[in-house]
Amino acid sequence: MNLAVNFWQILKKANQNILPVLLSLVLLTTAAAAKIPVHTANESGDVPSASTNILKPSATFQKIWLDYDITEGGVKGMRIHVQFKVYDMKGVPGYLAIYFQDSDGTALEDNNKKFDSSDGKVAVYREITPGYAETVYEDYQVFMPYDELDLEDGDYTLKMDVDVIYKEGGMVSHLTFHDFTYNQGNKKPSAEFGKTWVDYDITEGGVKGMRVHTKFTVNNMKSTPGYLAVYFQKKNGDKLYTNNSAYSSKDGQVALYYEINPGFDRTVYEDSTVFLPYSELNLPKGSYDLQMDIDVIYKNGDLVQHMAYQDFWYQK
Repeated sequence: MNLAVNFWQILKKANQNILPVLLSLVLLTTAAAAKIPVHTANESGDVPSASTNILKPSATFQKIWLDYDITEGGVKGMRIHVQFKVYDMKGVPGYLAIYFQDSDGTALEDNNKKFDSSDGKVAVYREITPGYAETVYEDYQVFMPYDELDLEDGDYTLKMDVDVIYKEGGMVSHLTFHDFTYNQGNKKPSAEFGKTWVDYDITEGGVKGMRVHTKFTVNNMKSTPGYLAVYFQKKNGDKLYTNNSAYSSKDGQVALYYEINPGFDRTVYEDSTVFLPYSELNLPKGSYDLQMDIDVIYKNGDLVQHMAYQDFWYQK
């Protein structure tokens, strides 16, 4: 008998379930040769669907820059600007998260639970919800109060760890580390005396008197209003008094004030000029050895810095 006929008869007598198995073997062999992907049946006979490729959210860093000594809501601090891109996170809420560290990477400990991470470290957050598959944040700003760094007085080199995270927690992408310097609390306002000179026998508004010029420098008093204050007294320290509030201190001493509001951390006043009518000295006829006490004061009258005593002669 022909061998082919015998083989066919054997197959007919065999369990018919062998046919799908042989068919699958033929398909796999053919597909492998042609490099064609094939989904074969599982044990239940179902063919699984092709898996979907889900893109994982990510973010990339562009740049960071800082504005120091900014006041928001009466609180002084720094404004942090970050430019970054977020990918494949459309509609997924998250945060730009900034953590603060020492220069060696040790996280700063939070003290009051106002600007902190879940593990009690100093941090500041701003919420994001990207609107596109690729969302660009050109200038995303976060304000950090200086006091919330919780540092003792001194000079520091610090570091920011800038990340994008999910709102429920977990990292999307680390963006960058950024080093910065910071000074806490030890920059006390002060003033430096330059010189004083006087123009005598000047007439202003029909009144004869003296014009006092002062050159001085103010340090660490940016945007803090105050006065150059010139008080008049005898050389032995006895104060001169007046009843005219336009030319007196709170206690009635003869005084002149030049208002200041420094625009820089170090502000130089080259020629601050004030005028005193002679009549406000309230002295009888005679020659007098007098003195000016020249100070910088806060607007409420508290002393910033005594700068100099300036002697002068006056004859009425």
